[in-house]
Amino acid sequence: MSITMGQLATRYAQAAPNVTVKSQQELRKFSQVGVGLVKKAIQEFHAVDTSTMLNSTTAEQSGNAYLIGPTVDYAIYVALGTSRAPARPFHLKAASELQAKLGQFNVKPEDLGI
Repeated sequence: MSITMGQLATRYAQAAPNVTVKSQQELRKFSQVGVGLVKKAIQEFHAVDTSTMLNSTTAEQSGNAYLIGPTVDYAIYVALGTSRAPARPFHLKAASELQAKLGQFNVKPEDLGI
């Protein structure tokens, strides 16, 4: 099954109000693990030139949802590629690794509305 970034964002927005209070603290820790995994993936894809993208990687909270990733404008071009540069999908690698770590936290998929 394929999903677009817009569809994924919509699903997260719909799930965010369903996060229970007991899960909020674990979710905050989980988001910080996500930041580390994104930074690791950026490095593994050799997407570091000046370290600006790496250093801009954060977890920004909006309600009960966290948006994890670099905040520089060009990150999308690095991740998806251009006509002159191949895609380096660090975001997919980090998301896959983060999903695998979900069981290490007291956050259940149903707490996240998924």
